[in-house]
Parts: sequence; C-alpha cells; structure tokens
Amino acid sequence: MLLAGCGSNGSEQPPTLSDDSLYATFRDPGNEWRGKPFWSWNGRLEKDELIRQLHVFKEMGMGGAFLHSRVGLKTEYLGPEWFDLTNAVVDEAARLGMEAYLYDEDRWPSGSAGGMVTEDPALRMNFVELQTMPAEQFRWDNDSIVSAFACDLDGIDYSNLQRLTPESNMADYAGKTVLKFQHKTFRGSDGYNGNTYIDVFNPKATERFIELTHEQYLKHCGERIGTTIEGIFTDEPHRGGLFTSFGGGSDGNSSGPNTCPWTPNMPQEYEKMFGGDLAADLPKLFLRENGERVNDVKWKYCELTQSLFLKNFAKPQYDWCTKHDMIYTGHVLHENNFTSQVTMQGSLMRYYEYMHTPGIDLLTENDNAYWVPKQLSSVARQLGQKWLLSEMYGCTGWQFDFESHKAVGDWQALFGINLRCQHLSWYTMEGEAKRDYPASIFYQSPWWKQYKYVEDYFSRLGVMLNQGEPVCDVLIVSPIESVWSQVCIQPGVYPQAHRGDRKPDR
Repeated sequence: MLLAGCGSNGSEQPPTLSDDSLYATFRDPGNEWRGKPFWSWNGRLEKDELIRQLHVFKEMGMGGAFLHSRVGLKTEYLGPEWFDLTNAVVDEAARLGMEAYLYDEDRWPSGSAGGMVTEDPALRMNFVELQTMPAEQFRWDNDSIVSAFACDLDGIDYSNLQRLTPESNMADYAGKTVLKFQHKTFRGSDGYNGNTYIDVFNPKATERFIELTHEQYLKHCGERIGTTIEGIFTDEPHRGGLFTSFGGGSDGNSSGPNTCPWTPNMPQEYEKMFGGDLAADLPKLFLRENGERVNDVKWKYCELTQSLFLKNFAKPQYDWCTKHDMIYTGHVLHENNFTSQVTMQGSLMRYYEYMHTPGIDLLTENDNAYWVPKQLSSVARQLGQKWLLSEMYGCTGWQFDFESHKAVGDWQALFGINLRCQHLSWYTMEGEAKRDYPASIFYQSPWWKQYKYVEDYFSRLGVMLNQGEPVCDVLIVSPIESVWSQVCIQPGVYPQAHRGDRKPDR
C-alpha cells in the first residue's frame, strides 16, 4: 500500500464552491462540516432529557452525534425502549437539520452485540498457545494439541527440529525441549465487558452480529435507515492479539505473549492460499529457526489472518451498509505504529478499503502520531473518499481547555481530518458513568455555551481545506509487510525452557 496518490473510484468528493457560495458556506458551515461527538448513553434514558440534550448539541455548534451505549447504561440495550428512544432522537435531529449515526456495540470493541454473539461457544475467538517443557515431561494427552516438536532451544532460537506424533517415544528425545502448540478458546474477561470477543475469521460470527445488531435497527427504525440515520460506527474491531498480553495473560481467558490468533479451519485456509502445512510451520511463526529473523511463514500467516479478517468481518458489514445506503465508518484497534498495527489487525490501510468514511482514534492531548492521519488521507485520496474521521480528545481530563482543543484539532485538520468525533459527551454523571474517560464535552462543562466558537472555527477550516486539489510529489511505500516477516515471541518475555537442568530463560 502506498502513502500517496490522488486517484478516484467515483465516490462523491467535497464540493468546490463558487466565490459566492464559498463565502456563504464559510460564514455558516452546514451540519455536514460540524462535529459529531460520541453521545454516551450511560444511564436510565428518558425521552424528554434526550431531546433536551440534542438541543444542547445544536447550541454547541455540533452537526449531529453518534448514539453510543456506554458504561452505566440502565435501559436495556437493543430492547424495545432502546429503539423507541433511538427513533425519537433521530426524528428530532432530522427536524433540527442534524445528522444521526448509530454505534454498533454495547461499549466496545465492536462485534459481540454486548456478548450475545458469543453465547455460542463456536463463535468465540480462538488462539494457539506455545508451551515449552523438557521432553521427559511432555505427554500428548488431549485433542487440543495442534502440533508438537522436539528441538534444541536457545532463547527464541531453535535448531534440530523434529515433529512429534501421539505415538512418539519421548525417551528418544531426552535432553531436548518440546514445543507444544495447543488450541484454546476465549472464555471471557473484564477487558471485554465480562464477555468474550468473537472469532472474526468465522463468517457465521459476523452474520450473527449483523443479525442481532444491524438487522434489528433495520426492523425497528425502518425507513430511517439510510436516510435520517446516515451511518454506523464500528469501534476497535481486531483479529486478536499476536504475541501480546493485550487483554490479559495466557490463562485460557485471553491472549498472551506466547499466543497467536486462530480459527479451527485455519490450517485448511493456509493450505488453500499457500499450499503448505500450517501446523508444521508453527515453530517458524513463533520462534526463529537457526537465529534467522525473517522467513516467509511469518509473512504468510499475517497475510492469511489479514485476508480472513477483511473477508469475513469487514466486508460483510461494508456490504450491508452499502446495500442499505448507510455509511460504514469508525476505526480499528491500535493504529499508532507499525508494531501495534501488526499486533492487533495486520494492516490499517487495507481495512480502509472497506469503509465509506475511514477513521482513526487519536486520543489524549499528547498523542502526536502525525503519520497516522497521513496514512488515512493518503488512502482516502487513492480511493476517492470524501470524509476522514478522527475520534479525538478522549482521556484529556477536566483541565483540557479551548486552547488545547484548538491545538489538537489544528494539526489533525491540516492532515485532512474533516469529520470530528469528540470523545465523549455524557448523558449523565450518575454512578459509575462519571468515571468513564472524562471530561464530558457537553452540558456538564462550564464552557459548553462557548463551545460553538470551537466548532465554528473547525467547520470553517474544513470548508477551506477541502477546496482545490492536493499536490502529491512524494511517494512512500509502506514497509508494514516487512514487519510481518519478522514477527515472533519477544525475547525474554516468555519462559522458553529447557535443556536438562537448565533454568528457563526469562
């Protein structure tokens, strides 16, 4: 993927305005140019209060909102009252000329429908875990073992590899280290709201998610879908942590530094795509053969998981939204550098191909990852996409002032961001809701009546920056697939074991 380019696929482009219309739009930019914050529905929802708050957004200069279930919600998520309130808010937003967007999950990350999808164990995320042990201790004692090997192991470097079978006589491998690769399934963790993330490689999991979420909105909101409800936000989907402790440890509940994402038919998909035996290739993925940092197995695995993630998770939702005239927007998990991208989803830029409005997540005041919106703007130009979204300002605290709002917004705008999604605007501060990533960019802040100055400024800046054609005179080739070819367990993180009486490396 390239980090530059100005091609088009025929998608609608920001209008180039005449002198007269440009001046009029600059003076009073329409709602399309204005921010759409995360509206945190985080308490016992009441219709009159929701309508009042929508008018507050209008007075603040906002152009709409993303309706977002959050920590503290007391109204049943996706229950009858939820849809009644959604429809009431959407209708009032339409009357005010504001834009309404859905959020596709109960909190985050997107994909489980608040845990309803993963009530079926067959739809839960899987991983393969590497365990090492002296050969004398190894037993082929369960059906979850994917493959096993005897070798000489030095840290994360192995040599003299020999594949084992259930019939192997372990006495023949005395003094060797066994590499045991075992399949495990998520059971649930606090990192997923007490639930379990889905198997994003399994199309049936995504089908169930769409059935429980998208189709229910279509059923209950009717003709509003694709008209007054303009789009849907996906938040932090990922294909599972690759050699990382994100979400927990290697306890059967979550991924760990000695695990990689998996799905039961992954060996078959690997053979279909590359003609090899993934179970036999696992040592080359997790470790280094004879100290070699780079090999094609690492690249093949990352390519396979990237392809399955896009084919079986991203594309079905993009297609559903396209079919129903909805905008598919949001962002995936961990964009901030090449390592974090590879760790959680593969290649950020390839996911953008399946978003009508691609987005990023740059929270806090000090996250100056300038190249992340640059990636976004580059892909948007290549694909002819109109709007570039950024979820911004989250985790900044109550002390975050207008000067800081401007400073953070300025540099992102100069990289092409023209759809601002402020994080976060709270329905209520009652109970645990008040601890959910303050500050609230809403009526709870003493300066909310002056916030229109901020939105007027950025909406006008967006109007001007979207006139003319960008000049692209530098081409940079993204090196992310070079990172793919070097993935492995981090030295010193996981105890590699054992030669005779040798203690594990730590």
